[in-house]
Amino acid sequence: MLQQLTQLHTDEIQHREQQALAAQQKVRDYFRTLPMDTTGTYRVEANVVRAANNLSVHDVTMVTQCTPSHLHHVVGMAERWNGPLSVAVFVQLRELSIIRRLMRKLQHCPAVLGQHTSVHLVYVEKQLDHLTVNNAGMLSAAGGGGDGDSHGAALATAAECADALKQMSTSKDANYALQVPYPNNLLRNVARDSSLTTFVMVVDVDMVPNPSLREDFLQFARRKELFQSHKYYDKDVYVIPVFEARTSLPSLPKSKTELITVIQDKTVRPFYITRCDKCHRHTDFQKWVSLAPSNEAGMTAAYDVAWKDAWEPFYIGRRTVPRYDERFKQYGFNRISNVCQLHMASYVFHVMDPGFLIHKGFKEKGQFHADKDAENSINRDLYTVFRRELRARYPEYTRECV
Repeated sequence: MLQQLTQLHTDEIQHREQQALAAQQKVRDYFRTLPMDTTGTYRVEANVVRAANNLSVHDVTMVTQCTPSHLHHVVGMAERWNGPLSVAVFVQLRELSIIRRLMRKLQHCPAVLGQHTSVHLVYVEKQLDHLTVNNAGMLSAAGGGGDGDSHGAALATAAECADALKQMSTSKDANYALQVPYPNNLLRNVARDSSLTTFVMVVDVDMVPNPSLREDFLQFARRKELFQSHKYYDKDVYVIPVFEARTSLPSLPKSKTELITVIQDKTVRPFYITRCDKCHRHTDFQKWVSLAPSNEAGMTAAYDVAWKDAWEPFYIGRRTVPRYDERFKQYGFNRISNVCQLHMASYVFHVMDPGFLIHKGFKEKGQFHADKDAENSINRDLYTVFRRELRARYPEYTRECV
């Protein structure tokens, strides 16, 4: 009898072990079906949170990227944008379980993210070899295996949804202070490629637009017939001036009039002015601030700017503009390489008025991670190679990024 009980116990243990191995294999098989980037380094899981289907193609998608610890910034961004928003999140193995559970909750949080926000996850391929059922989280968040969502639907109030996002903000990981290279340009492309609208605007996750920016631009686009098919390959981008605000500022400006007031109070200033003045000075903030009201109602293309070395403006552009070069990772030259390519491909930069972006917090010298200078040096060398490649790609044009 004892021998029979012992055998039953052994069989039960073996059965559970087999179930656990089968579940683990199912998890790994699911992640191995996800598409990879061109280098085979990353896996991409698109639309883990899916936007509502009632979007018009004649719109602008705000595009951004971050680590899970910065995802809470999307709340303020979505509130002010009030339109299609595409977010790519770089997830490491140690964060995978909590982020996937969070994604499941966010499906029930339209009050926080809005109905038009889509979220995409990017993983390190080699880390997925160490997946277990526990650190993968429930696969149902993305339509894979696993059990259903028994708690997400109960997470209905804005406060509960916001608290779920704040859980992620306790992580100590900064975007660039990770143990693996942060693929910022891959993330930008993933979020941009997942957008469905004619225009996109790629921004940093800790920036917010003035509340009327999207609608003002759409009215401008309709007046200028920018949604007409014969305009599809126009080589125009629409620069949105960027400013940075002290974190102590009680509320961010909503209009250009309010913006000028806080600039005069020195609680807001041009973006990156103390860290890399030449990176944005060519937007000509002084000229923009002093513009007289236009006779043309609404947003206007106030003036054009010829590209000059190191200028890396944020802009609204068509989905046909060149993608970001994914070889650039970590800090340095990841955005300017894209703007340089636009310049060499003969794009025209129009500075828009009165729309603007605000970065939350002043950019100061001591805020960067320890390896920033070394990364900048590596990417500077890559940028030299990149510009040489562009000359071969656009032989019909005479422009240079110097």
